[in-house]
Amino acid sequence: MVMLWPVPALAQDPSTMVRPALPVPLTLLDALTFAGESHPQLRVAEAAVGLAEIHLREAQASYGIDVTLDLQPRVASRATLRGANFENDSRYGIVVRKRLSDFGRSTSRRKAAATAMKGEELAYRLARDQHAIEVMERFFAVILADLRYQADDESMTVSFFRYKRLADRQQRFEQYSELEVKEREADYREAFVRRLRSDLDRRETRNRLALALDHPDQLSGDLEMPDLAPYSGREIPDYHELLEQVLAKAPVLAVLHEQVASARASLAAAGKHNTPVLSAEFQARDYAQEIGSRDQYRVDLKMTVPLMDGRRLGATRVARARNRLYQLQAQLAAAEYRLRDHLLEIVHQLQINQAEQAAAFAQEEFRSYYQDRSRALYELELRSDLGDAQAHVAETMWRSARVVFERALLWAELDALLGRPLALIQGRQQQ
Repeated sequence: MVMLWPVPALAQDPSTMVRPALPVPLTLLDALTFAGESHPQLRVAEAAVGLAEIHLREAQASYGIDVTLDLQPRVASRATLRGANFENDSRYGIVVRKRLSDFGRSTSRRKAAATAMKGEELAYRLARDQHAIEVMERFFAVILADLRYQADDESMTVSFFRYKRLADRQQRFEQYSELEVKEREADYREAFVRRLRSDLDRRETRNRLALALDHPDQLSGDLEMPDLAPYSGREIPDYHELLEQVLAKAPVLAVLHEQVASARASLAAAGKHNTPVLSAEFQARDYAQEIGSRDQYRVDLKMTVPLMDGRRLGATRVARARNRLYQLQAQLAAAEYRLRDHLLEIVHQLQINQAEQAAAFAQEEFRSYYQDRSRALYELELRSDLGDAQAHVAETMWRSARVVFERALLWAELDALLGRPLALIQGRQQQ
């Protein structure tokens, strides 16, 4: 029995679908919920599942019953009579045909179609998992862009006041040289460019998130900081222990394994292209003129045996199927190599992220003390500029968030390689 994966988006034209408005503020769980089947990337995968289902039904119908209505209204002049003496010689009938056996050809075709169908279903699920990770990445990018803008805005403000203070003192008291003023102005202009770039990046990241959520006309202005507790406190596993699990459970390898199995069954079916076909046929006919040689009912058992394939169709199909199998086997081996390298990269990135997390925590503590001291000096009028400390704090907030988001993405990607569900969605379902 073949379980068919549903393809709901194929039943409705996506251009006519009414998309609900995104909630405000937008949470990460809301974003993952809105990343449904209507996204173009997922519709492509769904269409592939639908096409595989069509091929499977076609293969399953090879032993179906064909019923044909045969209508032959005609007039004829018998050769035994002189002259053109046309008489009604119409005939009508029903013909029922059924293939009884093709000695394994259809069985191989059905097996090839069924495994191809399973492979497309797995590919669709893989596409959904990858799209969910993409939504996470773009959601994080928006928050990081906002934090980056805050840091660059604080830095630009500090640079502006420093430049303005030097310019005023140079103009009023000639306390500073023109060179020093221009140096401050250059620093300010560079800071302004960084701030402008960060500001524009906020729009770009929101646009990318809207596209990932299939809401291209709804840019989310307010995003809520996500709770990433499911990805904290995890121990980094050993690479070699992980490798065995990934090679056994990775969805991308499962898809290729099914494609290889389908190609192998297709090769077997191609090798049986010239096998005999045993079929049965039942005819029920009615004639305008009854003649002894005409049968009202007839049952035929027919064996069709190909003797010569002058166009070499069978050999060509076998060669094509064998080449396809060889290609997929090579793709499977290449995918395993890529997974080995990618898994090692993820493990190393997790180790680096762990060290970065400790560094970010230390930086947060330092900047907190630094800001408190700067505020105290400012209040005592021993220091005239508090903005520098605030700029460093904003920079530290951006770095800390980047480390946390990177850790969540790395663990989500590792879970996907192991065929596990997304931890955020799984945790919500268990609540």
